[in-house]
Amino acid sequence: MSRSPRAIPVIMYHGVGNDYPGWVWNHLVIPVEVFDGQMRILKERGWTTISLEQLHAHMATGASVPERSIVLTFDDGYRDNYVHAFPILRKYGHRAAIWMSTDFVDPRVDCPLTLEDVWAKRAGMDDLDPRGYLSWAEMRRMVESGLVEIQSHAKTHTWYFSGPEIVDFHRPDGVDGYAAPIWLAWNAFPAEKYKSMHERMGKRLPYGEPIYRYGKSFAVRRYFEDPGLTGRLVAFVAENGGAGFFSRPGWRERLEAVARDYGPRADRFETEDEYRSRVMSELVDSRRTIEAALGTPVRFLCWPGGAMDDAVRAMAEEAGYLATTSLFEDPVRKNVFGENPREINRIGSSSPWMWRGAFIKHTSPGFFIALFDLFEGKPFSIWRCRGYKLLYALRYCVTGRT
Repeated sequence: MSRSPRAIPVIMYHGVGNDYPGWVWNHLVIPVEVFDGQMRILKERGWTTISLEQLHAHMATGASVPERSIVLTFDDGYRDNYVHAFPILRKYGHRAAIWMSTDFVDPRVDCPLTLEDVWAKRAGMDDLDPRGYLSWAEMRRMVESGLVEIQSHAKTHTWYFSGPEIVDFHRPDGVDGYAAPIWLAWNAFPAEKYKSMHERMGKRLPYGEPIYRYGKSFAVRRYFEDPGLTGRLVAFVAENGGAGFFSRPGWRERLEAVARDYGPRADRFETEDEYRSRVMSELVDSRRTIEAALGTPVRFLCWPGGAMDDAVRAMAEEAGYLATTSLFEDPVRKNVFGENPREINRIGSSSPWMWRGAFIKHTSPGFFIALFDLFEGKPFSIWRCRGYKLLYALRYCVTGRT
């Protein structure tokens, strides 16, 4: 055990699996074999996965932690965390934290097959159903293993309109390369968010609906549009061909003219008190919901989309959280004793090997271990990658081929 100021990496994952058809964040889904390789090398190199409580105690009081300590975290609460990641964690004896946004919990009560069923030859890979969000039953089973903790990712994890400027209009997918922002459907059908990886929910929104300037929910004072203007635009599209309206030249200009000619709007901004009440409700309700469902304490928060400032940090402290995540990859903070224990700095599972965009999905075990040196501020040595699929990683980096 060590009280030394050695940096403690806190790794950010999202999904573990294959690309999901139509899913906007496939670049955040790491292949099963890559994740397995990363977990294997952690065990081989003597790294110990610790809990967020252990990390916080070390940062706050200098409490001892293993010499090579690391924290694994997963954002958003995808079902593949149970189907794919959890069996691999159990295989190597690693622990992890999952940040769950409570609006997205799947109401199903049964637990799906996992990789452990494949390994035991009770099922094939095609029998697994990793797509979607976690249920309470799945979370409960992982928590009971002692290897997984569920912490808060707030409640809505969404975006809201933040100003009166119309930046787009909802229309059929594929028109001018358009695909509806997924959060439009989340806000329209909040009770069905858990379906959004299975269903193109944007197809249920009326064509012509205006999309105003927007931002991450915790970062903006919400703008409430005039429903009369929205109704006017939607009716105009319906009266002029519906979906076919958008195949005609000048459709955008015609809708902008309707909005311009509408006259004074009955719109408004959220007040400061309303903003504070909304954020506090998310922070408190998500924490209480998880604690009530799982019977375990929720003392840590990951900001949805990384949106935070000093004001919301103070609200999180008021809501009872011990610590929250900081801005992604702060080059100064190393998660060591002496730093502010209320801020947890995280790095991506492939950073900084993200050239070509999708390289996050194919970070070899050697590169994975080497990034810890970079996190500590040491110079990168290519020799540390030797023998751990270095040529594989370089080939992907240059050619894009696995």
